[in-house]
Amino acid sequence: MSDVRQYKILAVLISLSLFASACGSSPQQQSTISTAVALTVQAGESLTEIVTLPRGTPQEPALGNTPAPATTPTNAPTLVSAPSDPNCIKATLISEDPPDGVLLQPGEYFWKTWTLQNTGTCTWDSSYKLLYWSGELMGGLISYPLPEPVSPDEQKNISIYLQAPATEGTFTGYWRMQTPWNSNFGVGPYDDSFYVEVVVSSAAKPKFGITSITYEVVRTPATGCPTNVRYMVNATITTNGPFIFEYFWNQSDGNNSGIKRMDFAEAGSRTISREWMIGKGDSPNPRWMSIVVTDPPGPEYDKSIILNNCP
Repeated sequence: MSDVRQYKILAVLISLSLFASACGSSPQQQSTISTAVALTVQAGESLTEIVTLPRGTPQEPALGNTPAPATTPTNAPTLVSAPSDPNCIKATLISEDPPDGVLLQPGEYFWKTWTLQNTGTCTWDSSYKLLYWSGELMGGLISYPLPEPVSPDEQKNISIYLQAPATEGTFTGYWRMQTPWNSNFGVGPYDDSFYVEVVVSSAAKPKFGITSITYEVVRTPATGCPTNVRYMVNATITTNGPFIFEYFWNQSDGNNSGIKRMDFAEAGSRTISREWMIGKGDSPNPRWMSIVVTDPPGPEYDKSIILNNCP
């Protein structure tokens, strides 16, 4: 044992002895002091190492976990200056699960996941937060730090654990992102808040069904007027729970598809596609496609319009 360590141990022993003498210790206290002295001597070889162990840095909680309350006051973090790049913070909502309008029981717990794409030029690190904005909080926290970085052009799933309200009805909670310089931003070209929407029902047999059908038309080639232009119509069908139905593609020229069947085991969205080819010189009149649900009979859904810009 080095001289320095011996001196440290000797100092501890003397301090304990003086404390015992000054306080008139009882036999129980003397026993406790003797045990402390013995442990001090036993730890002599590692005393310095114990004192100099590095202190761990607390980790930020993952999304969806409730952080423990702070037991000691901490200094407020220094506010980061906003970058000069106007394209630094931009985002696009790619998808969400479960879809909006999902049917839940009162008080039912569920995970909400948004898939966001960082379409800006700045990386989102753990100093960025998912921020509650307005509407129904549904048992969530006011903010959640991102658990891992999201680089420009990267897509990331952001999930939080929520609880449906205890009463029946339709409820919506709006969320945004927050930068380390306290600037809030949403998604899309209009910087919209993204949201979670649930329909709460206590019915023993909830009425599940289709909540929406949306269309996207993709032209190939994107420009120009070759001999033939192909139009791919993508129909995204969303349900609020498990649902089985039959449908067909309806077309303005009468070239309809046969009856098809689709089975949803839970609330979600699926995309189906059908192509329409238009030749150069064909009628310039607009064309349309739509999904018709035959069993169980459903409402009439919107049509997807196809414009022939190469008559």
